[in-house]
Amino acid sequence: MHRAAHCEKNTLTIDVPGAMGRILLSALVLALVFMPLHRTWEIVTANYLVLKEATAENVSRAIRYDPSNSELWWLHGRFRHYSIDSIDIPGAIEAYRQALRLNPRVGQAWLDLADCYERMGEPDRAEKALQNALRVWTYSPQTRWQAGNFYLMRGNLDKMYECFKMACQYDPGKLSIAIQMAWKVDPDHKAIFGKLVPDQLPHRLAYLDFLVSKDELDLARTAWEGSLASPVPAAFVFTVSLVFPYLDRLLGQNRIEDALRVWQEALRKSGSGLTDNRIETAGALAQPGTDDNLVWNGSFENEILRGGWDWRFPDSQEFEFHTVLEDPMDGFRSLKLTFAGTNINFSQFSQMVPTLFPGAYQLDFYVKTNNLTTDQRPFILIQGFPDPQTARARSEMFPEYSPWRKYSIPFTVKTGGAVQLLLRREPSQKIDNQMKGILWLDKFIVRRLDASASR
Repeated sequence: MHRAAHCEKNTLTIDVPGAMGRILLSALVLALVFMPLHRTWEIVTANYLVLKEATAENVSRAIRYDPSNSELWWLHGRFRHYSIDSIDIPGAIEAYRQALRLNPRVGQAWLDLADCYERMGEPDRAEKALQNALRVWTYSPQTRWQAGNFYLMRGNLDKMYECFKMACQYDPGKLSIAIQMAWKVDPDHKAIFGKLVPDQLPHRLAYLDFLVSKDELDLARTAWEGSLASPVPAAFVFTVSLVFPYLDRLLGQNRIEDALRVWQEALRKSGSGLTDNRIETAGALAQPGTDDNLVWNGSFENEILRGGWDWRFPDSQEFEFHTVLEDPMDGFRSLKLTFAGTNINFSQFSQMVPTLFPGAYQLDFYVKTNNLTTDQRPFILIQGFPDPQTARARSEMFPEYSPWRKYSIPFTVKTGGAVQLLLRREPSQKIDNQMKGILWLDKFIVRRLDASASR
């Protein structure tokens, strides 16, 4: 049970809404029904004083009328415990002990008593009080959290993990803080996942994000495998976008095959029905002239996921993307891009493409345009990733008006890894520099042409 304490003009008051008020009112009703008249009057008076305003003075007066009320003794201890002007820890201890003699199931009183003993430098008594609180409130995140902090300060990491893990299971908001603390005090970072992180998918994904932020990609693999093994809770929606930060970090460190594997696993986990076999056909891709297309969703038939190995583009007022059904070049859809009329420096539409083997490749794609303006119009750029110098090629600028037209760009990959396809438009230096018009894109294909260089 929690009460809020306030201090205004050096006077501590405690709000007694909700559950506490209901308890006092219930006691009042019982008193009116079963108690003798004089006892009923005492209980009514005590309840009235606390419900009117829970100040230290009113609680003390209420206890004089109703000294057998454990809740009043607990409130009395809180005033002595947390008063800014007159902290009285020994007095608070005595009040809490009296509350617990009257009712040993006042869990918050055990927690407050433990804090007092800790302040008094009596850790053994503090631990006993905490253990009593845990028996009363076995699954309380607050109780487990306080106990975990107690064991943290004592260097008992096993007990700390036990308490923190249960606290985080029932209050996921505590997990981030618990991870930070564990990471600082426990040098065995590999063991934190099993000891601290609850066995639920949202918790494991949260720890995965933490590891990714630390660039701990080997440890992140363990957390990801744990996430894959966890069922998706009924109230939780797993989407591939949840692992985009992990994929981006793998790509940034040129761990291309790992990123492909995680992407494929995330697609399966999402239940979308989508699958990507590029990592499974890596051996076939070593051969020249293979028909396997290295571009994902090259004809825009699937929903664009805007991250990972799919196409990426932001929301902007300077341009607008839509997949459309009218007049596709391939399949049922094409991508339509409308420019709003600014001198935009544009490179926001892109996709990572795995090129695991050095050698010659070729990009084929189709473009249709309508009323593209200015002397600087869009084109496709190919560059290596994460090192742009490992591959570089570009198309010519697209014309102002054009029906569907095929473009082919041969390029060479110096080292195995990935390339980035970008739709690019450079700013114009002319007075008439506002980029307007529409273009459509469809049927992107990247294939390997030969195997002249070894992997």
